[in-house]
Amino acid sequence: MSRHKDLFQTIAQLEHDETPYAIATVFQVHGSSSGKVGDKALYSEEGKRITGYIGGGCIENRVAEVAKESLINGQPKTIEIDLDSDEMRMGIPCGGFMSIIVEPQLRNKVLFIRGFGGLAEILCQMANLLKFKVIVQTSKDEKERFPDAEKIITDEIEIGSVNLPIDFFILATHHRNDDAVSLEALRRGIPYVGVVASRKKTGIILEYLRKNGVTKKELDCFYSPVGLELNAKSPEHIALSILSEIVMLDNGGSGKPKKNGILKLND
Repeated sequence: MSRHKDLFQTIAQLEHDETPYAIATVFQVHGSSSGKVGDKALYSEEGKRITGYIGGGCIENRVAEVAKESLINGQPKTIEIDLDSDEMRMGIPCGGFMSIIVEPQLRNKVLFIRGFGGLAEILCQMANLLKFKVIVQTSKDEKERFPDAEKIITDEIEIGSVNLPIDFFILATHHRNDDAVSLEALRRGIPYVGVVASRKKTGIILEYLRKNGVTKKELDCFYSPVGLELNAKSPEHIALSILSEIVMLDNGGSGKPKKNGILKLND
């Protein structure tokens, strides 16, 4: 029987609940240490140990800090701990040397598409390839267009009724209640609310939002006309511009061509 049985059961539950966590694994030990090669522990977004064991008080705080950091930036990190120099809060030296890798396990971001037609269909297909968890709200006549969606909603429910975290929200409804739905999405606190609309239509929606007391902080989450400027005309290119903007914002990118920096270096 695996010594990590309880840990793996906890992982299964965290995955089921779509709860982010970090897993720390000891892969090298020299000298005196209570942690052994292969020991594992799970950490929450707050840096609290959920279950498992990788050593005593000498390393607990260090690993917890790195786990918390990794769940923010999404990057794994190796920790090298010299236990002869690192001391517990009590001032007792531990002795030994350990190497630990901390790996963040993040949930897939949720993209909610409310829309109809070819653009909504292509957005769903491309977002699925990009590993988004896609929820589509559409008409009953259109639901067969979205086989890649994690969930399809055909009822006219409010966004607040969706019992899932929504990271990105796209409206591609041919201007059916775009103003009211945008307001609802912003009030829910969704960090990205994108509307497929012309500049003229965007102005009308913005006027509606301001009249209904939307704050500057909420307006900062409103993206319309949605997408990067690709001079896109076809549904495929429009979908690409929208998802490129989402990926850029999610990764903290600039959207500028990479070659610009290379050319400057060679000047």
